[in-house]
Amino acid sequence: MPTKATSQRYEDLHACLRLAQLEANGAHDRQLDGQRWFSRFLLTLEDHGARLFERTTKNIACTPTDAVFEDVFSGWIPPPQQPNLKFKRVASDILHGLKQPDLALLRSTSASSHMSIAFDLDDDSEPVAIVFHLWCTTDPDAPRTRLALQLNHLGVKLDTQAFEARRAQLESRLQAFSNLDQF
Repeated sequence: MPTKATSQRYEDLHACLRLAQLEANGAHDRQLDGQRWFSRFLLTLEDHGARLFERTTKNIACTPTDAVFEDVFSGWIPPPQQPNLKFKRVASDILHGLKQPDLALLRSTSASSHMSIAFDLDDDSEPVAIVFHLWCTTDPDAPRTRLALQLNHLGVKLDTQAFEARRAQLESRLQAFSNLDQF
């Protein structure tokens, strides 16, 4: 069972991740501009005392098939976690999008961004977020047959001193977003 101090660190990590998502959402459309959205998400994390580690980024151009997506998800979802239904639906949505008759409709329906965040403890029993982000678009050179996948997988951990120096700023920003939600 987590101690009170560990619970507070989880809450702090959650708050940092929540603010990063809200800031990125305000700056970019995650579905249409997933790369810049994710860059803003990471920048906000770092600006508020998070340390990013073990980041792996990969770009894959592929002809979409169920087998390709199975390989992608089994290779990028952190073990022992199984691909959840949300990620399994990604493949079918993309394959369906490629069958759209109108090329403009195809381009607007075949860009998507998907993110999963899982939590764990590191070797020092400190909370860690494991982030998996997938951004998918049609290949501009072959929009009806090929996809461009950008995969990001990384760990996020708070640097306690850096976070504490920015705690008031983070709480103020979250409160401002909360006030907007009340309208």
